[in-house]
Formats: sequence, C-alpha cells, structure tokens
Amino acid sequence: MKLKINYINNCESHAKDFPEFDNILRMEELIYSIDKGRSSENDTLVINIQIAEKKGFIHYPLENQPVLTQERLLQLSTPKDANILPFLIKEETAYLKKSSGRSIEKNRTPLNYIHVSYLAVLEVMKLFITTGKLYFQGKALTIDIYNKTEFYYVAEGKDVLGYMKTGSQEFTLSSCDCVIRGSPHFFVKGILLRPIMSDISWKDLKASFEGKIRPLPELLQEAEEDNDAPRVLITESDSSPLFKTPEPLPILVLKDRLGAFARLEMRYETESIDYHDQTKHTAITRQLAVEAAWEKDLLETSYIKKMVGTSHYYCPLDKVAKSIAFILEMGWQVKDFQGNTVHLQNNIEIHTETNRDHILIRGKVHYDKFEADLTDIVGAFNRRDRFAVIAPGHVALLPSNIEQFGYDFSADAIEIVGNTFQVKKNQIGALTQLFENNPRVRLDEGLLDLKNKLETFQGINTTLPGSGFLGTLRPYQQEGLNWLRFLHDFSFNGILADDMGLGKTVQLIAFLSTLTLSGPVLIVMPTSLIFNWKKELERFLPSLPCTIYHGSERNMDLARSDKSQIILTTYTTLRLDFAILSQISYECLILDEAQAIKNANTQTSKLVAKLDATFRLSITGTPVENNLMELWSHFHVLMPDLFGEEKAFESEVQAGLSDPRFLRRIQRKCRPFLLRRRKEDVAKDLPEKIEQIVWVEMEEAQRSIYESFLSGIRKNLLTKVSTDGLAKHRMEVLEAIMRLRQICCHPLLVGTHDGEVGESAKLEALVQDLETAISEGRKILVYSQFTSMLALISKRVKEAGWKYVYLDGSTKDREKVVNEFQNNSEISIFLISLKAGGIGLNLTAADYVFLYDPWWNNAVENQAIDRAHRIGRKDTVIAKRYIIAESIEEKILKLKLAKSALASDLFDDAMTISSLSTEDLTFLL
Repeated sequence: MKLKINYINNCESHAKDFPEFDNILRMEELIYSIDKGRSSENDTLVINIQIAEKKGFIHYPLENQPVLTQERLLQLSTPKDANILPFLIKEETAYLKKSSGRSIEKNRTPLNYIHVSYLAVLEVMKLFITTGKLYFQGKALTIDIYNKTEFYYVAEGKDVLGYMKTGSQEFTLSSCDCVIRGSPHFFVKGILLRPIMSDISWKDLKASFEGKIRPLPELLQEAEEDNDAPRVLITESDSSPLFKTPEPLPILVLKDRLGAFARLEMRYETESIDYHDQTKHTAITRQLAVEAAWEKDLLETSYIKKMVGTSHYYCPLDKVAKSIAFILEMGWQVKDFQGNTVHLQNNIEIHTETNRDHILIRGKVHYDKFEADLTDIVGAFNRRDRFAVIAPGHVALLPSNIEQFGYDFSADAIEIVGNTFQVKKNQIGALTQLFENNPRVRLDEGLLDLKNKLETFQGINTTLPGSGFLGTLRPYQQEGLNWLRFLHDFSFNGILADDMGLGKTVQLIAFLSTLTLSGPVLIVMPTSLIFNWKKELERFLPSLPCTIYHGSERNMDLARSDKSQIILTTYTTLRLDFAILSQISYECLILDEAQAIKNANTQTSKLVAKLDATFRLSITGTPVENNLMELWSHFHVLMPDLFGEEKAFESEVQAGLSDPRFLRRIQRKCRPFLLRRRKEDVAKDLPEKIEQIVWVEMEEAQRSIYESFLSGIRKNLLTKVSTDGLAKHRMEVLEAIMRLRQICCHPLLVGTHDGEVGESAKLEALVQDLETAISEGRKILVYSQFTSMLALISKRVKEAGWKYVYLDGSTKDREKVVNEFQNNSEISIFLISLKAGGIGLNLTAADYVFLYDPWWNNAVENQAIDRAHRIGRKDTVIAKRYIIAESIEEKILKLKLAKSALASDLFDDAMTISSLSTEDLTFLL
C-alpha cells in the first residue's frame, strides 16, 4: 500500500492520489427529500435531491448545496440510486418539456428539484422502498404501501373532521404532517409514509387537511349517491363523542441495564396494564386489537418474542439503540430497568476555545426539554452504558456509534478535563470531521483562523524568501515555503513529500533563509547526498555558514562552533557520533530521504527521535512505501502524540480493513502536516523539461582508489606529455581520462586496486532515486556510456525486484524492446547505452531521464533526453546528471562550459590535437 496525500487539494482529488482511501472519502451520498412547501406544485410531487455526509446511521445534508447537474448526479450515484435516479431524471425531462418546452442539458440544467407527475407517485414510492434514502423534515421515512388506510368524515354536532384509520389506529387527518397527491394519494405521519385507499378527490383531501371541509349536507348527499365516496359518521352532541374512548398507548419497559430484555405495557389514561396479563379489568375495557397492533410495531424492530423471567422480548445488544430510537420516533414511551423515562437526542451544540497549546471543546446535548454536558454523555458511552442520567427520573438513550454526535469524542487524542474536552493543537487534523459543514459547532476566532489556514493555502500568509536567498521560486514552491513557515510559526512539524524533481531542497533552503537562527540547523541525509546539499546551499544561500560533519571532517567541537549555522551529516555518522550530536539543541532538524526512519524499531529511528529540536521536518517522496505502520514511524519522530502508541495505531489500521472510518481518521490526523504535490498537480508551473545536477561525494575507499590512480597519471603520463608533447601520447591520455571516469562510475570497472574493491557512491544515489521514482509509479530511462556499468546497474535492479528492459549495440530487435517499455505498465526502467540509444528512439512513456556518467558533447546528452521529451508527450520530463564532486567529472563539466568547442573536437576524427592544450590536460588530470 502506498499513501500519497495532496494537502492543498480537496477530498475528491485526494482519492486520485491514494485509491486505498477512496472508500473513506466517499462518505457523501445522495438523499431525497419531500419538499412540504412544493409537494403539490403544478400537480406534481417535488423531490429535493441533496448531497449529505453519512455519519453512523444519520445523513447530514451539506450546508452549502452545490448545483446538481445530470453529470454530477451520475458521478455521486451509488448502487442504491441505480433504479430511482434514472426514473427521476426521466420524470423531470417530461416535466420540463411539458412546462417550458426545454430539455435537460447534461452539464448545465440544475436538478436539485425533481417534479414527479402525480400519476407516477405510487411507482416512485415503490422504488424508494429499497433505498432507505427518502426523507421528510430531516427524518428518514419508512414507506408502507401494503397496510390500507381509510379516510372518512366524523361529524360532531356542527364540527366535521377528516379521520384516518390504519388497522386499529385512528387519528385525524390534520394530525398528519403532509398529504401528497397521487393515484392513490399519500400521507406522512411521523416517519411513516402510507397510501390512502379511499376514493377521495385531491381537492377534498387537501381541504380536509387544511381544516376547510365542505358543509355536512353536501358530504351526506355525496355519500348517499356514490358508494365509493368517503363515509360520514355522525355522533350526538350530548353523547360520548365517537373515538374518544381511551385508547391504549404502548410503554416498553426494559428489564436489564443494557435494554436487551423488555416487556410491554399498555397505558389506559391513568392505569398501565401488562400486555401479557390475561386477567379481566372491570374498570377498563381493553382494546385487544389495538394492543396487538402496537406489539406488531414492536416486532418490526429487532426485538423478538422470548420469555425470560418477567421479560417477554429480547433484542441483540448491537441493535438495541437503533430499535429503541425507532420506537421513540414513533411516539412510544420507554422506561429503563429502574423506571426512568428514556429520551431521544434532539440536537447538540458545541463551542470551542483556543489557547496557546490546546483546543478546548464544550458541548450541550438536548433531549426533549432536558440538556446534559457532552462530557457526561461521552463518559457514560465510554463506560459502555446504554443510558445516561439527565435529570431525576429521566435518562438519555446513548447511540450505538459515538460518531453520531458528529465526532468520535472517545478518541485517544481527546482528554476530558472537568466538563471540557482538551485536544492538543497538533491534533487539529483529527478534528476535521467535527468542523466540516457542521452547523452545530461554533468555532472561536483563534480556532477558526487556524482551521482556515490548515484547509487552504489562501489562508496562509505569503512568506517571501530572505534577502540571502539567491534563487527564484516557482508558484507551487512559494506555496511550499508558505506552508513550511506556517508549520514553524504554529509549532507544528511535518513531512514535505513532493514528487522527485519538484525542488524539495530549494523550498527548504528558501525556508531557512527566512529564519533568524538562535541555534544550529542539523540536516541528516544518506552519504551520497552530502556534497549535493553543500553545493545547493552554496548556490542558493551562501551567506549562511555550512559545516560538513562526516568522515574525516568531523573532528571539530560542534558545541563551541557557530550557533547560526547549518550542519550536514549522514544517518551513519549520526549513529556513530550520537553522544556528540545529541548534546546540542537544534533550531531545526531536517531529515532528507526520510524513508531511513520508516521502521520505528531501527537504531536510526530511535536515535533521531531522541534529538532535541524546536522544529522537525522530514523530506521524502515516499512517506509510505509498504504499509501504514511506516507513517506511524515518521510521525513518532515528528510529533509523537499525533498517533499515540504503536499498538493502538496498528489496531486502527487492522480495523480499517473492514471499516473505512478508521483509515479516514488516520488520514484526517496527518493531512494538515503532510504536503505532497505530484507533477500533474503543478504542471502549469513547470517547464516542458527540467534539468538537474546531482552532486555525489565519493566514499573513502572509492576516493582512495581514484587518488592513487590519479597520482600515477600525474607522476608518469604528465611528465611524458610535458617532454614529448600531447600528440605523441594521445591514446594514453584518452585511456587515462576514461579510467578516471570509470572509477567515478564504479571501481569495479577498472578491476581491483591493491586487492580492494570500493563501493560506488554514485550507484547508491542512483538506486535511491530509482526507488523513489518507482514508488511514484513513474518510468525511467537510465543512460551510461559503459555497458559494463549498465550490467552492474541491472544487477542492483534485479536485487530490488524491479522489472526492466535493456538496449545496447548488441540488441537485435530494438523495436520489440522499445514497445515493451512503452506499453507494459509493469516495466519501469529502461537501461540504455548512450551511443546505441541516444538517437532514433521514441520513448515518450518515460517521466525521468537519468544520465549516469557525463558525456563530452552536450548535444549527445540532449539527444538522449529528447528520446522522452518529444512531440506527443504532455507531461514535464525531468533529467538528472550524476556528477562526482572534486573529480574529473566535475572538471569536464566546467571545461564544457568554458570551452563549448572542446566537446566536439576531442573525439572528432577530423580534430587537430593542438586544439587540446597542455593547460587543458593539466586541468583535467
């Protein structure tokens, strides 16, 4: 699994960068609501389509609803929308054509409101049954098209009321929440939506709902003339009114602490009777049919009949909260095992306050007319209670999932202090879910400012490089500088994880130029990058003192050296001299190629974590290479309390395999502190081709071989040249130059030297870059003049398990090899001989071109780069030249700049030997 996080883009672009989080980010769903104000507009049912964020069992519509076009609706569609959405679009198409003669434009016509013909209402309700996503006034509706509901009139003296009868339940039409025109008509009461089976006109039904019923004589005459007309029941004014006989109301009495076992009571005004009590009650005439209907409603939840002691019903523990919430929504009364009345949550109010180090959160949860501190409710949830006391005789039903409060307040990052939740500022990423589009949360000014700065670069102040910085930043690099300075100013730490070639080093140097240092900056890196960092600092920030603490150059007393300086060292040196390096307090600790600390159990990770530094930054193109535990290791060094203990983090990762909410929580925590831009994200800011020089310093063994060989040349060959002239010893000169170049590539190319074979610092630098590029999913061309060097590279590539193709002068079927690289996504590397592959090939699939050893002629190198940078390629090509510092390679580079004609003269058959002066030769050798 490879994690790639792009901080500056919104959630939808995140899904492109790390598909393993795709399910996490797709927590937004379409929901459909009946608009009461428009429910019968133009003889149509109006359905409002909204985007809602799903939290637990509840959908919360986004505060600012975007315009939904047909294309956008289809993008957000899930399997649940597969049948209903095309039907609704079809209905809106017919409505537009009929009302205005227009048709739906795929990308332009707003479809937030859909008009359904009243003739199609029954069909649309049947489709909605399977979705569970039809809402009315914020509540999900249960659609029942099978229980028949009858409408009739009841006359009490001069008053005429419309009544509804469903099974044994009777109620006035005006007590319903909404009526909908259809064939048949429908009504909404509570969370139930049912059809009205009586033959009544829409005009009369709507008038009855609004209390504007026709005169009684008209209704009686209509009922007499039409057998299908609604019945009219008349009561005498001096007799007991019809339907006023007390009806039983259900009470669910819970028999245990968790609510798994229960019994059912029926309350007749002032007396409650056990539903299963078969004895006669002379004072009460029991309505057994009504009681049975209430029990039927109970059994439609997850409660089942099960006789245990004095209880008659049982519900699985994981379904208790949902079942009780359902019957409370229907208007039932519920008592807990101690006789307390159970209440359902109405809403929640949350307020924040920010101080220097912490975010303070206070909240009130409302249950009908009662309210409770959020900390008390969460505390009860953490104790695994099912109910929390909110007043004498009253308890609150706790949700089965604490995120139904809008956030997991039981998370490790949160500490409860009194009636306040306390969160460290660097945990703000974990609070994103609480803040996003949540009208219940009121943010204080300090937190609102911090949140805005974390969410968008537009909120972060622009920080210009210091006066000592000599470079020019591209727009995305300027944004990177702003982000780095923001982290530093707010006492955060982070990971700069841009793609290779986008200038992470330059952004960091620009950041250093903005600081007024009160202590040294320690930059730790692989050995192969020491000289490259030194060169880049000399180039872009020469005013800041720079010290290399590595190899033979580490005999200085760092504790007494300049406080305002940069110290360059390696991971190996850090391990060897930790006792010395750990005595210093650093202003900044920078870890380049920070995958060196991806394993928290290594000595390197443990020692780096112990260093004292005010600001810490990791630089790596691959923050996660193999698994998410590597991300924990990075932040354990940067901000140890961000993810907590290793075992707890590992448990969250494991839980995330089956529940994406856990992975989403991880992603939210680290997102503010990890900046990654891919080449595609900043393409508009990049030139078509970027060329870079990677400076590499030889290891001691390799340098020893090189200096020994060079000493022999100076002692023998240069003496001959100075005596006899250059022309007489031309071939010996060329041979000597080639041998020095080969030692720079790898000592193995010239065999052993005094029985020793040194390692190649350049090869290690190349392998490091290959690893980064492959982890990004890129393709790479690797050129060398020496086929023997390509053989050594191929050996390392095989050991790493990377797939590659190879081309040199002996390759017979060049077209086959090229096609395989271009079209096979599994092949990432193309090893090419510079002479054989420098021209005549079209390799536009390559993103990077690595020139392992420099060539004399710039035109030859440019031709090699242009194999990838050709017409037909849209993306930027990044080319890297690997140069050994303080060697013949560096001198060739300088000489090419000083004498542009030398490159063509030196190896041209028509050249004259006099064009290469003795001074030039002395300079090279």
